[in-house]
Amino acid sequence: MYASPSTPLFLRGVRLIDPHASVDVITDLLVTPTAVVRDPAAVPDHARVVDGRGLWALPGLVDIQVHFRQPGFEYKETIESGSAAALAGGICTVVVMPNTQPRLDTPQQVEFEAAEARRVRGVDLLVAAASTRNLDGQQLTDHAVLKAAGAVAITDDGYPVLDDDLMRGSLEQCAALDLLFMQHAEDIRMTRHAPMTDSPASVALGVPGQSSDAEGVIVERDIALTRETGARYHVLHTSTARSIAAIRSAKAEGLSVTCEVSPHHLLLTYDACAGGDPNTKMNPPLRSEYDRQALIVALADGTVDAVATDHAPHTREEKAKGFEDAPFGVIGLETAFAALLSFVHDGTITDTRAVELMTSGPARVLGRQGRLGTLGADAPVHLTVVDPSREWTVTEDGMAGKCTNSAFLGRMFKGKVVATVLHGELRYADGLG
Repeated sequence: MYASPSTPLFLRGVRLIDPHASVDVITDLLVTPTAVVRDPAAVPDHARVVDGRGLWALPGLVDIQVHFRQPGFEYKETIESGSAAALAGGICTVVVMPNTQPRLDTPQQVEFEAAEARRVRGVDLLVAAASTRNLDGQQLTDHAVLKAAGAVAITDDGYPVLDDDLMRGSLEQCAALDLLFMQHAEDIRMTRHAPMTDSPASVALGVPGQSSDAEGVIVERDIALTRETGARYHVLHTSTARSIAAIRSAKAEGLSVTCEVSPHHLLLTYDACAGGDPNTKMNPPLRSEYDRQALIVALADGTVDAVATDHAPHTREEKAKGFEDAPFGVIGLETAFAALLSFVHDGTITDTRAVELMTSGPARVLGRQGRLGTLGADAPVHLTVVDPSREWTVTEDGMAGKCTNSAFLGRMFKGKVVATVLHGELRYADGLG
């Protein structure tokens, strides 16, 4: 599965797509521990030579919302097992969320995450630290010390900051520090943690439903506060037409507002919940076809900045509690790019746009253009190799992480990651040749 760290990889006749650099060419590519070289003058005798015809070579993919569960919930996932899942999905850089135990609300906890990733030779790990202490929405953390410890963003993750004054205070700190605020937009006073969207499917299933407006009202409030504070504001896993409309207007106004969508919201609606499968329970819940189509339009017209998984592992036993009692969340690292390619194959977006949404797009959200999601001199030697025509089916035994709670089990995708290079080393290969 792995090559020696000292073995260069030579891809003959591969298609190189790097949206940040405006590169889309058929080329020979030599990958060494220190560089990616186009049309090299010479190939080392000990290089691993691969026929790259029909394959795509991309900058290492970036996922700006994952839950690696460590510390506190290592039985679900660890930084090591989560990294294995990420590499299998071509993802070289992730942003982890703060809802661990203890929370990522101190400099020590922020530093632990990156140190543990280095210890286990995991993917490059960035931290979104907590906005409030213990994620309880009562007292703001010291954002400056969290940034000094390495945090790239601030969020209370699944516990949205509901108090207007507290939210304003967090955004003011973020603006002063040039930190990104990432919001899980949900007015819990409206949703009351109902397990799915209010819909004919929730009625048929006999479970409480929540209003999809609970997302939009928070997005609209936050945009008003962003206008007031000048902060950089990002909407996590955007799922409704109302939210998209507000974000599109904010962008047109010139505000520093960005958003992401998740593959499950792009491909599924609340009808997928009708059978009561707990692997279709996530937060935000699956929405209507009207909402899904709004997301797809935004994917195509540039309103959406990134695709991110919200990778949220839960054990089989936890999900077996039934739809109403099972925890929210699904995994997604290994299926994300394949799911995104669905919209290339049907003509909705271009192949370059698909690559952008998981490379230079998330890099722009994080303010790391040129240093992430590209193959430039200032970026790490991260490379993802994809066979865009390979068909495969999502199965539990094909998963590399600890948990298998995918909303796409049994689904066939067209397009498969066949190799992932992390810091110049081939760390994952599947049918590379």
